[in-house]
Amino acid sequence: MSAELIIREQLQEILEITNAFEITLEDDLREYGMDSLNAVELVVSLEDKFGIEFNEEDLFVESLNSIQKLVDIIKCMQNAIC
Repeated sequence: MSAELIIREQLQEILEITNAFEITLEDDLREYGMDSLNAVELVVSLEDKFGIEFNEEDLFVESLNSIQKLVDIIKCMQNAIC
């Protein structure tokens, strides 16, 4: 399963939205109700699913505000070339 698909599934559950697949890769997730508490829940969930640990600098809302940014962070960590 791709990182994008897993992120979308988690967003759908955490943000309680009907269809996270309507969100574009660059849409600001705050427009869909993402707040700091949701962001923490999403980070913990993604860390568990991917077996990674987000870097402290990646935990700012600006780093977590789009699906594309999340995909990039995960790929970077998986490839250990951050």
